[in-house]
Amino acid sequence: MTDTTIRRRWRTRSFAARSTAVVAAAALALSAAITAPAAFGSPSDGPAAEEPQPTNVALESPDNPNAPDLEVSYVTGWNSAAALNDGKNEATNSYTGMWGTWGDPANPEADVATYTWAAPVKVSSSAVYLWQNHLTGDGGVRIPAAWSLEYLGDDGEWAPVTGEALAYPVPELDEANPVSSLPAVSASFDAVTTKGLRLSLTRADVGGSRAATSTIEWEVTGITVPEPEPEPESPEDYILAEDVAARTTPGTAPELPGEVWVIDENGPLHYVAATWQAVDAGSYAAAGTFTVEGDLEGYESQPVTATVHVADELSDAIESVEYATTMTQPGTAPELPRTVFAVYDDGTASSTVPVTWDAIDPAAYADPESVFDVAGTVEGFEGGAIATVFVIEALSQTDPIVTIAFDAVPAGSGWYTTAPTATVAAQETASPVASIEVSLDGGTTWRAYDGPFAVEGQGDVTVTARATAEDGAVGSRDASVKIDTVAPVTGHEIVVDGSSATVTLAPTDAEPGSGVARTVWSDGPDPSPTGEENNMYATYEEPFSVQLTEAARYVHIRTQDAAGNEEETQTITLPAAEPGGDPEVEVDRLAGADRYEVSINTSRAGFPDGSDTVYVASGAVFPDALSAAPAATVAGAPILLTTAATLPAGVKAEIERLGASRIVIVGGTSTVSRSVESALKKLGTTVRIGGADRYEASRNIAAAAFPRGAEVAVLANGTTFADALSAGAAVDGRGPVLLVKAGSSLDAATTRLLKRLGVEQIVVAGGEASVSAGIEASAAKIAETVRLGGADRYEASRTINAHFFTEAEHVLLATGQKFPDALSGSAYAPRIDAPLFTVPGTCIPAETLAQIEALGATEVTLLGGTATLGEAVAELEACTP
Repeated sequence: MTDTTIRRRWRTRSFAARSTAVVAAAALALSAAITAPAAFGSPSDGPAAEEPQPTNVALESPDNPNAPDLEVSYVTGWNSAAALNDGKNEATNSYTGMWGTWGDPANPEADVATYTWAAPVKVSSSAVYLWQNHLTGDGGVRIPAAWSLEYLGDDGEWAPVTGEALAYPVPELDEANPVSSLPAVSASFDAVTTKGLRLSLTRADVGGSRAATSTIEWEVTGITVPEPEPEPESPEDYILAEDVAARTTPGTAPELPGEVWVIDENGPLHYVAATWQAVDAGSYAAAGTFTVEGDLEGYESQPVTATVHVADELSDAIESVEYATTMTQPGTAPELPRTVFAVYDDGTASSTVPVTWDAIDPAAYADPESVFDVAGTVEGFEGGAIATVFVIEALSQTDPIVTIAFDAVPAGSGWYTTAPTATVAAQETASPVASIEVSLDGGTTWRAYDGPFAVEGQGDVTVTARATAEDGAVGSRDASVKIDTVAPVTGHEIVVDGSSATVTLAPTDAEPGSGVARTVWSDGPDPSPTGEENNMYATYEEPFSVQLTEAARYVHIRTQDAAGNEEETQTITLPAAEPGGDPEVEVDRLAGADRYEVSINTSRAGFPDGSDTVYVASGAVFPDALSAAPAATVAGAPILLTTAATLPAGVKAEIERLGASRIVIVGGTSTVSRSVESALKKLGTTVRIGGADRYEASRNIAAAAFPRGAEVAVLANGTTFADALSAGAAVDGRGPVLLVKAGSSLDAATTRLLKRLGVEQIVVAGGEASVSAGIEASAAKIAETVRLGGADRYEASRTINAHFFTEAEHVLLATGQKFPDALSGSAYAPRIDAPLFTVPGTCIPAETLAQIEALGATEVTLLGGTATLGEAVAELEACTP
């Protein structure tokens, strides 16, 4: 960074807008300018440094110190402009994972995003990851008609990038997937060095309306341009000088200061005589600004510039005061400027405004490498002034200045997974550089540096370099990197017990590696680690059990370390189950004299220690209560049933046992009367969630339970209960169950709610007879959508549970003919991580029994008495065709 840049940084930041972060940034800037002038490449007698490998210079990451500032023309409230350079370019339907412009009131011809870098970058290609939603009725989010790139020139003007083969491809619309992330489109162009790049997405015309665009990621490939090696500076040069400004009226010659403060390499701040060039009277004949060049005594090679403001009438009202800066050495009281730079409300400025500084405690400047502030009083400005003082050790310019650079930045973890290449350079000071040496063992052994070299080693590795000048002066520098190029290894132990196998994993990462970050596992019938029939990979947390089958079963495991190294997937073959090795399945029952007592007993089983919240729903009709299960799960609450007219005494007693202080009534007064509500209010704070109909009630329950959004949502038929109850239990509080009307498309109110929730997946519960294909298609425009249905409610129940469960020790069974027992159980099931299957009252479908066995269940709980689930169900008897 040049001295001019430093002066400008302080010149343009007023005390009124200053913050602690600004102080830190200024301190780093000054420290860098004073103590470490950058030197890239090799000395004149050594090889030149290799240019760094191109990367995504737009990436916002701690490992990219030159990450750009980002500005967009508009962003929709549910989208995120920051998604453009967060490094996540994978397909997504999450609105927060993309920059979107739907709803821009300006309805522009193009949507624009701009990257601005602090240091110049050399770029030659760019990629854009787009998203579409082209079936939305109002035009929605479309593929842009065209796109283009411009770069910021040295003159501050924008110009299009160029190239003989430059093209801006546009992805083709996928009619089969109207809501989807699109393959990346990229453009290569002649390399430009710039500090700014601008992306323009020309909106498509849809029936006379310009359609909005959405972009998941905008990548720019290039390198950050190293600062050129500076010419050796004289120790007598100043490193910082006062920013001079004066103000006058037309026809009156400006008064410029006879002295200007400067700061030398080792400080302190001191004043030197200034001689200004003659000012032509025409310069101040009318309002405006002009500059005057001046020379400083003893610094003839470093001129200064004064800015003169001419105003028809000068105001006395100060609007802001720029903060001052100075430097001192440990134990030496700092010299502070006599005046400060003030900006007036008429737009003029002066650097000769007197200031009175507070006394300084000597302890403040006792230690090196410290920074502190001194407050000052400025007459006529209540805000006063601030001077930032940097305490530094004196820098000797007799030793060569050594720098160490690496060819790439480490991964986001801070670790290199391949050996980085180090380049050493030395800057001449008082005497030419004679030799450069490097050491990798803390200086115990040295070797001559003959060019960039791979840094071998594992763990924390320190590269030490020293340069010796012809006069014998020695300069040195250390640079530490963390290297882990070895993948972790996962040990395992398998214990077979009858029809199941317990798998214990022991991942290790050899010292001094980065350490184990995550181990994942999957199991299934396919020996291939990527087999589609296998279960999804899960993170290993504790030993797990795998149910053995008649055929061999496979467990796939792999571990990743903190650096990002990942071992090759191991596959473990489990033996087939031995004949007669099926585990004993324990069957119990939660029953009662009626449905209300069943709900009480279910509450006691699931919430033996009580609950702060309880949901109360009608035991006579189901519509309002179908969406209650996920809401109750989120609240950690049971569902109790009541009659419409009176609150059963047993239910009242159970609420008292739970110790609930909050009661949520689900449904309107026609299903849970005001008299029941009055009785509940005597037990605790009571709220009612209902709606004009079952569908609005469902949406209101969802909105109340998931105010910050949801991962998944279930769409279910509002005229039947079985699909909704199975799904409500299986979704385990990750999202709501929304009831939908029969129709050819999804209603507007539900569509709006799903978008607000930001769901990543929509589950359609039931076959097309329950929820139409048109509704499914509407849902697919909002998020990834999957249908979980079947030929009947029992098959649909199996399909739903197969989607959400790969194993379960405990299973609940409820009748598919009546809703009350299943409703109470839908809040109990998530408490014990159990799927809820609906079955006929007299037997269990053979396919359901097979699925329960495949899950590895050892306990089955029946919900309801023998009148609803007969003894044949308790005996786990299969239905006969």
